Amino acid sequence: MPQDNNLILSVVIVNWNSRQATSNCLDSVYTDRLFSEYAEKAEVILIDNNSSDGSQEELKEKYPSVKLIQNKENYGYAKASNQGIESANGKYILLLGNDTIIKNDALYKTVRFMENLTECGAAGCRLVYPGGRLQGNCKKFPKLKNAFFTYLSLHRFNQDYDMIWFGYDKTIEVDQIATTFLMIRKDVLDKTGGFDEQYKILYNDVDLCKRIWNAGYKIYFNHTIEIEHIGSHSTKKAGFKVRKIMYDDILRYYRNNFGFKANLLIPVLYLRLIFVSLFK
Repeated sequence: MPQDNNLILSVVIVNWNSRQATSNCLDSVYTDRLFSEYAEKAEVILIDNNSSDGSQEELKEKYPSVKLIQNKENYGYAKASNQGIESANGKYILLLGNDTIIKNDALYKTVRFMENLTECGAAGCRLVYPGGRLQGNCKKFPKLKNAFFTYLSLHRFNQDYDMIWFGYDKTIEVDQIATTFLMIRKDVLDKTGGFDEQYKILYNDVDLCKRIWNAGYKIYFNHTIEIEHIGSHSTKKAGFKVRKIMYDDILRYYRNNFGFKANLLIPVLYLRLIFVSLFK
């Protein structure tokens, strides 16, 4: 571990009306070896998106060392995360979902991994459900054809994109990995920027990984490090307005990366939007 006066790690967590889940997450963060051995070299930045469940008051009292950013409205995940990134001082910045539980010194081990692999611009780890079942969190960057296969439910043609062949049993370089747990070098984010705030719900993580990759940095999945991800924030019950924002995000990503050809997706996306809104 570096022994200078600079911070090693900034942990960035966004909360919105998830007081208990966020509290559990913070409890687990502070049990990590990195905080027990290098507490003065690590910080936690919590951005609260105008919660109404008492989160701000309780978390501020329970965790006085947390740098709390209290928003007066719900800015959404991307903008709130960028607030945390902008105020972070660590050599590494961890984007961490508030519905996670840190296990077995995952923070300490990921910092060590990145210290020993200087070509690594960002790193993630294994995600498991509370019962231990594995969650897939790595994919290749999507091509335009993958969007058609995905939103026409032709998933059998997306096996390579979805990395069905990958058993999450070895450490490899990947294209994209979920920002549920993604540690990024601060100097990389200084060059690429944080999340593109045009993406309100979906594809903000894909876009961020793509910009890291385009800037010449590698992203790694480390199979020896594991955290628990509850995954409580589901979009399955989202109403039409929220779903419309999600599908706008999808179209935005493909337009940004494939130009006018992405307009061929419009009828597919909006027919699916209507179908899903009516029948799910």
